[in-house]
Amino acid sequence: MLPSAPEKTAFPQLSDEQMEQVASLGELRTFDSGVPLIQAGQKDYPFCVVKTGEVVIVDTSSGQRREVITHGPGQFVGDVDLLTGRPAVITAEARGRCEAYVVTACQVRHLLNDVPNLSDLLLDAFQMRRAMLEASEFLGVRVVGRSRSKATAALREFFYKNHVPHTFFDVEEADGIEQLRKLDASPDESPIVACGGHVVSQPSLSKIAECMGISRSVDDAVYDLIVVGAGPAGLAAAVYAASEGLPTLVVDRVGPGGQAGSSSKIENFIGFPSGLSGAELANRGYLQALKFGAHFTAPVSVQSVQTDSDGTHLLSLCTGQTVRARCVLVATGVSYRQLDLAGCREFEGAGVYYAATSVEARVCRQSTAVVIGGGNSAGQAAMYLAQHANEVCLLIRGDDLSKSMSAYLHNRIANHDKIRVLKNSEVTKVEGDDCLRSIRVHNNLTHEEQNISCSGLFIFIGAKPHTDWLPERVRLDERGFVLTGTALEADPFWELDRSPCELETTIPGIMAAGDVRSGTTKRCGFAVGDGSLAITCVHRHLNNQF
Repeated sequence: MLPSAPEKTAFPQLSDEQMEQVASLGELRTFDSGVPLIQAGQKDYPFCVVKTGEVVIVDTSSGQRREVITHGPGQFVGDVDLLTGRPAVITAEARGRCEAYVVTACQVRHLLNDVPNLSDLLLDAFQMRRAMLEASEFLGVRVVGRSRSKATAALREFFYKNHVPHTFFDVEEADGIEQLRKLDASPDESPIVACGGHVVSQPSLSKIAECMGISRSVDDAVYDLIVVGAGPAGLAAAVYAASEGLPTLVVDRVGPGGQAGSSSKIENFIGFPSGLSGAELANRGYLQALKFGAHFTAPVSVQSVQTDSDGTHLLSLCTGQTVRARCVLVATGVSYRQLDLAGCREFEGAGVYYAATSVEARVCRQSTAVVIGGGNSAGQAAMYLAQHANEVCLLIRGDDLSKSMSAYLHNRIANHDKIRVLKNSEVTKVEGDDCLRSIRVHNNLTHEEQNISCSGLFIFIGAKPHTDWLPERVRLDERGFVLTGTALEADPFWELDRSPCELETTIPGIMAAGDVRSGTTKRCGFAVGDGSLAITCVHRHLNNQF
């Protein structure tokens, strides 16, 4: 049987020329039968290309040995974690005596950047392999908990945004009960994370990140650029900065993606006529930045920024570490505003959500989902949730959805048989016990009220910028968004003779991009453009070219 197109992409065979290029960078080693080239859990594992013999890929995430695929001469071992620096999720062992070229992790980046006829082939294969592995019987990290638990939702969001292969088991369903039995645990100990031979009850995100190699030590490190926020603006800036040789660090409170990473489908981003999910866009940008050498760490937030007399910025992180930068890009974005209703905060992560991904959609199976908001994010959420819920109610305070939503999305919602639009409406009450059970909706024209039984309330209203960590010298507009550019030249906070760069704040060398910046359109394409433009400002500042 001929291999399928995905299999050809995931498991290509290198040409003689490509084998020679690998041989020039690697060391030829001989492995006896059964000896591992890579061990599951191994950090900084090498890139291995088979010269003679065979190498079998083994998955033991379920506790049982499962052989995934066998690589022969000219084929290679490795996936995206060669770039992320995280521990290997599989084991690769020799089947019979074999020879393989072994390329160290640090040399792999040289291979990707300086050998173009190999770079695209390897990157495509790495991504396809991970996608195929996740779609197979591979369990990865096991998360056992209640689907409507706030702590469980936080863990699953963290794994989702950081592209950690994992399987969720609901303790209220048969497979979750079985997992509890295997782990000798009770539902009260959940959420439980099982990874390899380690089982942890109610873990903190910081400990999980440290164990999985997602966070890194950056204490007292110095970078040309620190990007705060890994949404589209931050990722675009990281790609351009790292590709142009600037030592770059990206920190984020959760992981790559930002608000866009929570979008089920983006159809108006240039170059993707059939659309793509926000998670896929974020993953592509993340890997691209890693390819060029950018560093990432999460879950990390910046608590304060101080600027030395020489213009160097000192950032204090929530981890207790401090890091220095010649330039800082504020790309922290916004979060959707909470409803000012009793119980709303109580049910966050337990029926009240501010994103609509596969993590939250599970809650709405065979139930009703309610989406609040009239923008594109709300529309995309409604379309996605309609694939999972029995019904989706979209609530807007106005009387015309087309005023705030792209035409293509508005038309699809209007013609969808599972989406009901409630106009001139707002939620006046949320009710439940251990999780959300129902909401009360008031019609502002007729003054009628109705109760809607639902398992998920998805809120996409307003936008609050994440700027509370910035020093007072950074000028904000009346809504809290960061002011930038030449309009600040006459501002008393601006103390230099030159004009600020387009994205520069009132502190020289601190830029702002994306949704957090005053005057933006809150569109993904705009944020990417902003992040790219920011690197022009960074170069001008570093080289004093004003």
